[in-house]
Amino acid sequence: QCDPAPFYLFDEIDANLDAQYRTAVAHHLRDISSGDGDAGAQFICTTFRPEMLHVAQKCYGVSYQKKSSNVVVVTREEALDFVEGEKQ
Repeated sequence: QCDPAPFYLFDEIDANLDAQYRTAVAHHLRDISSGDGDAGAQFICTTFRPEMLHVAQKCYGVSYQKKSSNVVVVTREEALDFVEGEKQ
């Protein structure tokens, strides 16, 4: 038996998947994070796809202004609007 990591960082793991598989990955991560009685694992995922956002507990936006990155909490709707805007 081993202790799981406190969190996992995934950078666009859904980028090359079609919508069906992106949805499956998102739901799998949600299920793992809910845990089995113990605290589940935490997943930090960067994405430009909507499927991951639909199961996220919290969304963050990152902007770059005046040579500085800024991180802010955004609503799911704001994140989805941003992702939809990136497709165009």
